[in-house]
Amino acid sequence: MKKPNLFIIGAPKCGTTFLYHYLKEHPDIYFPDFKEPHFFGSDLIRRHGAYNLNLEEYQNLFKTDKKVVGEASTFYIFSKESAKEIYNFNPKAKIIIMMRDLVDLVHSMHSQFVFSGDEIVEDFKEALDLENERLNGRNIPDQTTVLNKLFYINNILSLPQNIKSFIDYFKEDNIKFIFLDDIRNNPNKVFFDTLKFLNVDTNIDAPKFKIINQNKIYKSRFIRNFIKKYSIGLGKIRSFFSNKPLGIIRLLESFNKEEISRDSISNSLRDDLSKKFNNIDLKLKKIANKNY
Repeated sequence: MKKPNLFIIGAPKCGTTFLYHYLKEHPDIYFPDFKEPHFFGSDLIRRHGAYNLNLEEYQNLFKTDKKVVGEASTFYIFSKESAKEIYNFNPKAKIIIMMRDLVDLVHSMHSQFVFSGDEIVEDFKEALDLENERLNGRNIPDQTTVLNKLFYINNILSLPQNIKSFIDYFKEDNIKFIFLDDIRNNPNKVFFDTLKFLNVDTNIDAPKFKIINQNKIYKSRFIRNFIKKYSIGLGKIRSFFSNKPLGIIRLLESFNKEEISRDSISNSLRDDLSKKFNNIDLKLKKIANKNY
């Protein structure tokens, strides 16, 4: 059993599932099937027993002798505490940070949370307008598992300081930034550059890349809500008999999804959000030394 020495810390909907999926195929790299354990980040507000692994349960996810042992919990990037906590757990870890256009990021997160059932307000602007109330504990959907998922604007505004915290702890040499546009434009380069960053064998055939984790909508609200309400409890019952997921919830979710393009944002809302995020965007590009 090893401690994880690679953390893909988010952001959500920025290609984290793509990277997890293809790195997992490499013979020197191990990721558990439980992609997002969210063990760290003590300031994340969890509910309904979600992500409540103890240390032994967390470490039991990583029974392997492979060189690189990773996990990919996308909300670490929205936590003020996760950098310090991960560093205290394994100061020799490497960190991968995934980014994209900030307006598209917050829009995509909303769509994902509507699909998963964490968000019940399906109009994007309406959900954004509720944020101040939600920060004060009002208008929270009963089935939301991590309240921070609903703090759309606040999550974006927190990015520079949270990322700076990872850099302060782990130093620049141990951190890699990957932008979603780079994955779209040249997935082969991103993949092999990442292998070099991880110091693993690059003398392998390139995977046949395809889009992973496309935008989804649910077919049945009843099935979506059933999955959200009972999946944690069913998982705990299953754990008494087997350490491995049976795949029933995943099968239900697959049956209930349809991959489809998101509705576009109105020009006025996109302009408003672009202005709101402009200073954050400049800070992030400076931190990541990204010029485009």
